[in-house]
Amino acid sequence: MNKSIEQIKRAILAGHNLIKVITYEEKRIEGLLAQLCEQLFKSQNLLFWDVNNGLVKDQQPISGTEDPVNALSAVLREADQGFFIFRDLEPHIKNSERVVRKLRELYKRLKGSRRIVLMVSADEFFPDTLKKELEIVRFELPDYDELNTLFLKFLQSMEKSGRRIELNDADKKNFVTGVQGLTHDEAHRAFLKAFQNQKVIHRDLIKSIHEEKKQLILKEGVLEFFTHKFTLNDMGGLENLKDWLMKRKRAFGKEARDYGLVKPRGILTMGISGCGKSLSAKIVASLWNLPLFRLDMNLVYSGMSGSPEMVFSRALKTMDSVAPAVLWIDEIESGISDKQGDSSSSRILGYFLTWMQEHTSDVFIAATANRIDLLPAELLRRGRFDQIFFIDLPTRREREEIFTIHLKSKENDMELFNVPQLAQITKGWSGSEIEQVIISGMYEAFNQNRKLTEDDLFAIFGSSVPLSLTMEEQIKKIKSWAHNRAAPASADKEY
Repeated sequence: MNKSIEQIKRAILAGHNLIKVITYEEKRIEGLLAQLCEQLFKSQNLLFWDVNNGLVKDQQPISGTEDPVNALSAVLREADQGFFIFRDLEPHIKNSERVVRKLRELYKRLKGSRRIVLMVSADEFFPDTLKKELEIVRFELPDYDELNTLFLKFLQSMEKSGRRIELNDADKKNFVTGVQGLTHDEAHRAFLKAFQNQKVIHRDLIKSIHEEKKQLILKEGVLEFFTHKFTLNDMGGLENLKDWLMKRKRAFGKEARDYGLVKPRGILTMGISGCGKSLSAKIVASLWNLPLFRLDMNLVYSGMSGSPEMVFSRALKTMDSVAPAVLWIDEIESGISDKQGDSSSSRILGYFLTWMQEHTSDVFIAATANRIDLLPAELLRRGRFDQIFFIDLPTRREREEIFTIHLKSKENDMELFNVPQLAQITKGWSGSEIEQVIISGMYEAFNQNRKLTEDDLFAIFGSSVPLSLTMEEQIKKIKSWAHNRAAPASADKEY
């Protein structure tokens, strides 16, 4: 039996007659409640109320019950045991003291009876005056097994219609994992969109599943969905970080849980600006085949969507609902801190620490920081992040990889470049600075209608000063902090 239905059953058996069920899945919960009613009372005596139809019994409206107070009074007149399901009663509770008073009256008069009032709504509101009377149940989203059953039915229907299935077991698991966090109806629509008009059902169709999750995020306002995919080949060096990620590639699968492993919670990458911290967050999502969402703390504090604390809390709850996923928090020190005199920042920090410790959803945090010394100690203690990686300026070998990656990605003729020499010249340059040199050189060559050459790059080297010189003192402080406090992301040493 569904865990939430089991919770409702226990509440009823314990004598609770007023139960609030928080859910977007009205149809699904009502179907399960019908089964529970049959199990408990050996009948399906279900009455439904909404503001348009009033109280309906056996598909027949009860006259005069459109008003919620009249409908609740009708519950008292009903002699038969059963479930009275009130849809979207919350607006009336908010705006009418009469409704609140009637619910309190029901709480007293229904005791000992087998008439159960269930308020079903996505609205989490309930007044303080009803806290003692109400049993609150947050109806959980469909679990892996439910979604797997739905997916297999889709595949069967595809095969019957003549489609060819080109999915191995791992691909099938990825599709089911991909719709976790969606309601049953949303998962149904996601599979429908992904498979319609497709003659071959193949692994790349999972991109459509991620797009469905994007729709949930767009409604939130402070979360951004990233679709561009990166691979390990797009990141030069950082072998220790790459190895850590590769060893956890299957970490969210059922096999890892069966083996006894706990799911990874997150990493914090800190270090020199422009050396690959943000890119590493993007690569986590691509490597693990998970959707990537970026939390914009500037928008959280902007006040455009409400108080910062409420917006931040809602964003994390949204992430829980779309899990499994990667949550990227860029420059975390600028948004989550314990700034003196800033009550919003302190409350957000407290909520974030609690969520990191307690959340059970498959959300992996990929946080980045330029000034980790500004972060509170309680955020950095063991158990918050699985690992803190320090990303230093690239070594000579890593600069060779970076030059090769960017020159090839922009379709330059590699025979025109002495990459080891370029890497030697750019000692102390960050990866993003090397990329910008190549882009600037390409603009020069493009305007002269020719290919990019080494001379174009040399000219820019001569007129540029890398960040390692202009921010030398700050970089020394960052390196000093990271020494013996963070794991080096690179296995290589400068020579």
